[in-house]
Amino acid sequence: MRNLEVIEKELAAAREALSQATGTPAEVYSRIVGYYRSVRNWNRGKREEYGERLMFNPSCCAPRQVSRKAPDGGLSREPAPQAKPDTKSPVAENAESARVLLFVRPACPACPPAKAAAGKLGLPVDLVDADTDEGLAEAVRRSVMSTPTAILLSQNGEELARARDPDGIGRLLAG
Repeated sequence: MRNLEVIEKELAAAREALSQATGTPAEVYSRIVGYYRSVRNWNRGKREEYGERLMFNPSCCAPRQVSRKAPDGGLSREPAPQAKPDTKSPVAENAESARVLLFVRPACPACPPAKAAAGKLGLPVDLVDADTDEGLAEAVRRSVMSTPTAILLSQNGEELARARDPDGIGRLLAG
């Protein structure tokens, strides 16, 4: 049986072996001002900025139950006029009682036209602010990687269609 003294000796030996370990220098490339370049060749300011970068890991954000009542910019529901779709594609046939989930960000330049396009569909539109914790959790749960993204949901919450730009959002019901 090992006691504390034996474990301390083993740890000291492991630390000594670790201090003697050597490896091969690796060349690290990262994106800087639109292109990839060796970090070794960056100026001091850019290298400092590189050291402060954080890696985004969407799997760290556990999906939570999303609240639909946040007029403070979190999630909101925008009623839209109820108009019937013109075409009868399979998507349009299932969209009679559907709704649109629209992922947006306040700083997104394409989001206002996307909101306008979603409003013209004649379906209820749920806005999801991807900059909030709840919005990010919903985006991770639904595999949304950019804004704007509109998801056409059936009455029971199944995804019928998806679009990522105002033109595509305007054609969601066409299938």
